[in-house]
Amino acid sequence: MVTVKLIGGLGNQMFQYAIGRSLAHDLGEKLILDTSFYDRIHVNATPRHYELNHLRIQGEVLQRGFFSRYWFYLQELLMKKCPLFFQNYVLERELNYNPALFEKRKNLYLDGYWQCEKYFLHNQDIIRQDFQVTTPQSDVNKKWADVIANTNSVCIHVRRGDYVTDPGANQVHGTRGPDYYNKAITYILGKVDKPVFFVFSDDLEWTKKYISCPYEVHHMDQNGPDEDYEDLRLMMSCKHFIIANSSFSWWGAWLGGYKDKIIVCPKNWFNDSEKKTDIVCDSWVRM
Repeated sequence: MVTVKLIGGLGNQMFQYAIGRSLAHDLGEKLILDTSFYDRIHVNATPRHYELNHLRIQGEVLQRGFFSRYWFYLQELLMKKCPLFFQNYVLERELNYNPALFEKRKNLYLDGYWQCEKYFLHNQDIIRQDFQVTTPQSDVNKKWADVIANTNSVCIHVRRGDYVTDPGANQVHGTRGPDYYNKAITYILGKVDKPVFFVFSDDLEWTKKYISCPYEVHHMDQNGPDEDYEDLRLMMSCKHFIIANSSFSWWGAWLGGYKDKIIVCPKNWFNDSEKKTDIVCDSWVRM
């Protein structure tokens, strides 16, 4: 059995699922999804909820009663404080790829973000299949999907939200400003004939004010904050991508199926340029 702890928003949940699914497949074991993170409010975290139910996932959601839930919290605390006594508990201590954590071990419990495609790239066909959105697409999104499919579509994703309003998130991640996006657009214009841009953001007013483009632009404002899966489905349908330092737009780009896709991403994923991470894929263009 491989159990993976889910934390954060949809993009983070997808990374956590991907490593758990890949390991479970390799080991021939069952995948369990621990959603207990969403049972309570976390003071230093943006409020989130479980969202993988909109995708074609294969894992089983771990169900907990009231008393077993709090007993698990105690166990989790003990695992973090005394990891040597819990050999099957794997805590991600740094953001670099580290396959040695999982060697010759079964009944694993994974606790971390696991934001690197190398953990699941050898099973990418399985992951891509599992991450197809199964919730029926709304009529308005179907119309936009047709436009995206019949143009040289370029997805632009701008993440602001808690990156702006939450001091902790702002300090760690920060936002990428107009210079990055306008530079990336210029790069795309030199590579793609007659591009049509589709802007996805939690702050579309900011994008309309600060991101300029001489070609056709559409701002995707038809989906609410609880419809991330609708945006994700449209994003992955685009041919090319300009993404934010966001796990959500990372997945939109990674899942894109266009053979010759171009993916532009921020040079620094964190405000601290010295902070190491293996989240950016080798073929992507850093700016």
